[in-house]
Amino acid sequence: MVAVIDEKEGAGDARYIEFVVRRSPTDPDLILGSWCFAPDGVAIDQSKSGTSVVTELRCAVDCADQHGIPFVWVNDPDALFPPWARP
Repeated sequence: MVAVIDEKEGAGDARYIEFVVRRSPTDPDLILGSWCFAPDGVAIDQSKSGTSVVTELRCAVDCADQHGIPFVWVNDPDALFPPWARP
């Protein structure tokens, strides 16, 4: 089971995928999420352009689960995708 955390410190020394939340530069009402899993410097999986932040979080959690990564850290300094809005 993968835990979605709001503070990087919550992962301790364990591996995690960083999920970055930001506003679209072209549409300020659109919230985007981006992430990348590249354990050896080569991307195995990553976010896709044009998909919703909710869909991307699900993909990041699925990727973490498939690769035995216990955490997905939601890096959201502007609180654009609060915990109560996540699946």
